[in-house]
Amino acid sequence: MAVLLLVSGLFACSSNKIVRQADAWPSDMPSRAYFVKMYEADETNKKIQTQEEYLTWIVRFYSGWELYRRGWIKMTNELVSQVQDPNQVTEIRHKINRIGRLVSGEWAKKSDTRTIYLRHVSIWGNALLESLDRNEALPLINRVNQDVDDLLAHRIKADVITAERYFPADEDDPFL
Repeated sequence: MAVLLLVSGLFACSSNKIVRQADAWPSDMPSRAYFVKMYEADETNKKIQTQEEYLTWIVRFYSGWELYRRGWIKMTNELVSQVQDPNQVTEIRHKINRIGRLVSGEWAKKSDTRTIYLRHVSIWGNALLESLDRNEALPLINRVNQDVDDLLAHRIKADVITAERYFPADEDDPFL
């Protein structure tokens, strides 16, 4: 029982680590200043979420955390590692980085104020990886970029973002 309490206490401490101003910002992420500017621009969210909490969720988005190990950086690296053409790698990385900046900046907000949720991030991540198997990475990335723009501009509703939007279910394969 004591071991269980100790382990659960350690997990709680690790999952609640807050990114403080003095903490080192991961070098493989967009700049901290970019996200501070995004945070400062949203007066509604600032009333219910501290900047430190917001930045913590940004780091978790990119690096992963206890409940979701594959962060955006790992997913991006998996995606580009399977592409042979260096020019295509550059274009994919540029577009994926744009998606990451826009999505993380919105997803990191308190759920009362955001438009993008973990469900969307999961759908997009899975669709991006699936697009490689189908040799459709760039068209899919372009579609996700457009959907992110439309979702953030409220031109589409959040519930239209489903896995079937990107790859319709395959009747022959119940796992797709």
